[in-house]
Amino acid sequence: MQFYQDLAFAYSASFYTWMTENPIWRRNSARLLEGMPLPAESARVLDLGAGPGNSALAMARSHPNAYFLALDLAYPMLVLAQQRRQADRWAASRLGPLQGDASRLPLPDASVDAVTAHSFLYMLPNLREVFSEVYRVVKPGGAVAFMEPLAGVPDWAWLVRQRSLPFTLSILLWRIFTRIHRRFTSTELETTLHEAGFQHVQTEVTLGGFALFGRGQKP
Repeated sequence: MQFYQDLAFAYSASFYTWMTENPIWRRNSARLLEGMPLPAESARVLDLGAGPGNSALAMARSHPNAYFLALDLAYPMLVLAQQRRQADRWAASRLGPLQGDASRLPLPDASVDAVTAHSFLYMLPNLREVFSEVYRVVKPGGAVAFMEPLAGVPDWAWLVRQRSLPFTLSILLWRIFTRIHRRFTSTELETTLHEAGFQHVQTEVTLGGFALFGRGQKP
């Protein structure tokens, strides 16, 4: 049984790594913290569901003074994140692996400047528990930023114009997964952030209408 579980993980991890390593996905990930208030020096950013670390590393390029905590429930994913960090030639101090459950974050109160997640919330059955924890660990004045699948009809012509077969395949598979789980309207994501206690909430359509940024600030 363990052999088959390991084999399933190897294939799923390889697919997830391949998908998020795509330049279009990485450019989109890098924009998660765009315009968000962060300390000029030594900002601590918690990236939820970090997987192989591609999103955190993409954000790190735009925030060279930030330290990223890559949280994932699966330890093998964190091993992949460290391998990606080494492949990208980032210092170990830039990306810290953290194994844990997002509904029970292994962090003190008000210990991070920002929390991010790329394509993570839509899979959660316990949004309120996770947001309660996110609110707890973010410092007053700190930021949250999420990128989630957008409900509605996307711009399929935009997808064709990207001229990237790997990206197109990843989007099509993502559409299947999000149909099974959840997609957010702008109003739904804004409401989720407001109900969690965040202010200055903004949403922004991205990836040709396939996805949505949701950003907010803890008072």
